[in-house]
Amino acid sequence: MKTARRLSVSGSPRARDPSDARPGISPVDIADHNSRTTLGLLRRFGPLTRQELSRRLGLTEPAIAGIVQRLATSGLVAGRKRASTTRYAALEFALCPDAAFSLGISIAPEGGEIVLIDLSCAIRARIGFTDVKEIGEAIESIRHVASGKLVGCGVALAPGTAIDRTTLEDCISEMVGALHVLDDSEAAIGAERALGIGDPEGGLVTILIDDTVRAGLLIGGRPFRGIHGLAGQIGDMRSGVDGATLNEVATLPSLERHMAARNASADAWITVAARHLHEAVLAISGFIAPGAILIGGSLPDEILASVISSMAREREEKIRDLVIAPWIPVVQPATHPKDGVVLGAALRPFNETLFPA
Repeated sequence: MKTARRLSVSGSPRARDPSDARPGISPVDIADHNSRTTLGLLRRFGPLTRQELSRRLGLTEPAIAGIVQRLATSGLVAGRKRASTTRYAALEFALCPDAAFSLGISIAPEGGEIVLIDLSCAIRARIGFTDVKEIGEAIESIRHVASGKLVGCGVALAPGTAIDRTTLEDCISEMVGALHVLDDSEAAIGAERALGIGDPEGGLVTILIDDTVRAGLLIGGRPFRGIHGLAGQIGDMRSGVDGATLNEVATLPSLERHMAARNASADAWITVAARHLHEAVLAISGFIAPGAILIGGSLPDEILASVISSMAREREEKIRDLVIAPWIPVVQPATHPKDGVVLGAALRPFNETLFPA
């Protein structure tokens, strides 16, 4: 396995010579892979003993001992006795949360927010902004919370965001170090894979609902972007007997218009939105048959729950009418419906330096 960056014995990232395209795997490559995978397991499952790491990694306990020793020396993990009611207490290893920090920024046309996460991927600080001109000041007000090394910053951009990526890099890269810019749907997929349900067989789809409707796709363990990065742009998809697009009937602005015009409950909007969204789910499932489909975004929690329940009823009706329907996955809420994008942005620098990419 080739990696763009490696962990030295001291734990500091080292760049691979870009001209080295040879296919061999060096001992440094192997050590880097094992170190990253170990850190990824501790992030996902919490404290683990050498025996538990050995079973999950498929390595001998002496090999595990060497890996955790290198990580402990670099200050990334620490060992402690596991609480036990027996005389024997196994030594378990856990991430040191304050060893490293990362910033995540989500930017949408109406503003955005910045979070600071520690090595365990817990949010330690958060601040919002309404104008991209405020980003620099917001970063200054939040970065002092990082007591350890700041490894970089990830920026997730929503569709329609009027900001040039090069300009953004020029403005804040000196403040945060390495800067990684990605689309918000890809960020949401990254958060779900690392901090949510993982990478189920068949892949994963996350649908984001706010000003528009769009989807992120994880296929074969990698985000699928399509030509010009346009994969997952399902908001203009027309469905239902009225032929309306998802952006017309299943977005937060469409809900607000419904409530303002009718001054009533959201039930009618939920019914229409769920019907159109389920048509999109049918189309996605028919082509790629993902292992899971999840919904996040900025809908109010109770509205999101009602939309998902209504989509489940739509699925049951399809099961009665269509033989193909049973293999269509049940739609679920995202693990972090509202924070998935900004968490995914903050995860990107860690994935580039410490965790499995």
